[in-house]
Amino acid sequence: MDTYQVGNGTQEIDLAVDIDTFGLAASRAIVLDLNSSDPAVTVGVSSNATGDIEEREIGTADSLKAKRLSILTKIDLIGDQASNRAESERLVGIYSLNNGAEGFKVFDTPEKTVAADFSSVVLFQIVDLTTGP
Repeated sequence: MDTYQVGNGTQEIDLAVDIDTFGLAASRAIVLDLNSSDPAVTVGVSSNATGDIEEREIGTADSLKAKRLSILTKIDLIGDQASNRAESERLVGIYSLNNGAEGFKVFDTPEKTVAADFSSVVLFQIVDLTTGP
């Protein structure tokens, strides 16, 4: 499980998502309090078929500590099976957080699920948000 130290205070934590693919992609980022029955809060969505979420504030350090950030990206591949297979192996997701106690940190090893026919790929990145060591 990946973690990010948001620290304490009112500084805004920033999230950015960069999806590198030739496919059509859509991303959504949510924050979930695992110790509550409250629903997850959407903190970012991609606005075009790239799946990218431009850098944006997702909350203050105090409001995010002890919560989980989950980012899901679905990518539809539109080539033949051979090219889709190659693209499913090549494509990457780069997720970054900034302004917390750890400063700028990149997460680039999301869980990747590829459809049996290589027509789609799902990337899932989870980051537990902590106050610090």
